[in-house]
Amino acid sequence: MFEYILHPLLVYSLSIMFGVLILAAAIPYVARIRHPKQKPLAAYLIFISAFVVSASIFFNLLAWLAYKLDLGGALSKPAPAVLFLVLVFIPAIILARWLARKPPWRPMGTDKPPD
Repeated sequence: MFEYILHPLLVYSLSIMFGVLILAAAIPYVARIRHPKQKPLAAYLIFISAFVVSASIFFNLLAWLAYKLDLGGALSKPAPAVLFLVLVFIPAIILARWLARKPPWRPMGTDKPPD
């Protein structure tokens, strides 16, 4: 069978493109899942911020783990590279979704009417 080897720069580029596609698809998704009291733009910005930060952390941690376990060569094949991206983006989406669905936070005492 043919063995496909992906260049590491290609894997990195694919992950960036996949992330951008997720952010574009997030616009209608966040509008649908947001808390009713949360403004759409605020929910989207919360989703984007949480997604980007958590995906970056997961990507770097998994890349470091693959390096330490000497699995860098395995990531040059399509199936492990796709699994790597799934392990990065799925937890990031779950975390960002959870944060975007939360109701808006108000400091204590601000829901009282002014005197």
